[in-house]
Amino acid sequence: MEQASEPPSVDGLIDELRRRVEQREREGLYPPELVDDLHEHFRRIAAHRSSGDLDDMRTRLQALEAVARFSPAKIPLNSGVAGGARFHALVSRLVARQTQGILEQVQQFADSLRLVLHAMAHAIEQPHAHVHADLVGQVDALYEQLAALERGPADSAAVVAGLRERVQALEDVERLRRFEPFFSKDRFEESFRGTREDLLDRYRDLATRFRDCGPVLDIGCGRGEFLELLGAEGIEARGVELDPDLAETCRARGFDVVHADGLDVLRAAAKGSLGGIVLIQVVEHLTPQQTVELVLLAADRLRPGGRLLLETVNPQSLYVYAHALYVDPTHTQPVHPAYLAFLVREAGFSGVEIDWRSEPASEEVLDEVDADDSVGKTVNENVRRLNTLLFAPQDYALIALR
Repeated sequence: MEQASEPPSVDGLIDELRRRVEQREREGLYPPELVDDLHEHFRRIAAHRSSGDLDDMRTRLQALEAVARFSPAKIPLNSGVAGGARFHALVSRLVARQTQGILEQVQQFADSLRLVLHAMAHAIEQPHAHVHADLVGQVDALYEQLAALERGPADSAAVVAGLRERVQALEDVERLRRFEPFFSKDRFEESFRGTREDLLDRYRDLATRFRDCGPVLDIGCGRGEFLELLGAEGIEARGVELDPDLAETCRARGFDVVHADGLDVLRAAAKGSLGGIVLIQVVEHLTPQQTVELVLLAADRLRPGGRLLLETVNPQSLYVYAHALYVDPTHTQPVHPAYLAFLVREAGFSGVEIDWRSEPASEEVLDEVDADDSVGKTVNENVRRLNTLLFAPQDYALIALR
C-alpha cells in the first residue's frame, strides 16, 4: 500500500515565493508595483494563519475529558423530602431504558465534539501538517502570477539577456561610428582653418555685429578666437565646446567655456536670456533634425533685438566640394543658404542677411580672354558663368534679428 505523501507546508511555500520574488526584484525583472502587490499577498496569508492560545485550549480539553463520560450511576438520587430517595430510585427503574437511550445519544455527541476539538488543537500545534483550502488557493494564485511573468516575453531572464546582447551590439556599432582620432583638434584647426591670427582677421567684422547684444553664447567656440574678438569689443560672452581639449585650452586662456553639447546648453538657458548666439562652422556637423531644433531654441532663448549668426560652408560653390567640405571627416552635410534662411524666418526671425565669405584664391579662378569680338564676348560670358558655379565664395554667414 502506497504511503500518503506529506501535506504541503504553507510556510515553506511562502518562504520559497519570498525568495524568488526577492531574487527577481534584485535582477530588475519585476516592476515595483508587482513586488508591492506580492508583499501584500504575503501579509494577508500570514494574518489569515494566526494561531490561538494553544496552552489554554489544551487545559480546556483536559477539563472536557474529565466530564465527558455519561452514566446513569452519576444521576443523583438524594432528596431533602421524606421518602424522596426511594421515590427517585423507583422512577429511575421505571424509565431506565429511556434514560439509557438519551445518555447514549449525548455520549455520541460528546465523543464527536472531543474528536473535532482535538483535531483543531493538533492543527494549531502542527500548522505545517494542516493547509486551509483558502490558503492553498492564495498560494497557488501567487505561483500562477509568477509563472505568467516568467513565461512572458517582456521580463523573462532569457529575453532580458537577449536584449542586453542587442544593446551591447548597438553600442559596439556606435563605438565604431564614433570618430576618435589620435591627433588633436587644435592641430587640425591650425592645419586646415588657419592660425589664430588668420581667424582673428577673418571674423573681426562679424564680432562688431554683436555690439550691445550681450550676453553672447558661442557654440562650438573652438580655440576661442571669436570669444577673444567679442571680449575686445567689450561684449559679455561665454563659449561651449564639445572637444574637451579645446575647451580646456580656452579656459587656460581665461575664457568662460564649458565642455558640453551646445544644444544641451541652449536647452538649459532661460527664455529670452541671451542677446546673441553664434555658431561658426558648426551647422554642417549637425543632423537635419538638430538644425531644426537649434533654430527653434535660438528663437526662444534670444531676447527681442538679439542676433543669431550661423556661418557655414557654401554648397553653391563646387570649389567647396573639392576643398573645405571633405577635409573635415566630421562634416555631416552642407546646408543650403536658401533652406537656412527659410528655417530662421519660419522660426520668427526677421531681417535675415547673407554675407558671402572666403572667396577662392584669384589664381584658382578661370581667366577671361582678351578679345572684343562677338566670339570673345561669348567666351567671357561663359567663363563668368563657370566661375560663378565653380568658384563661388566658400562660406556664407547668415545673420538674423530676433
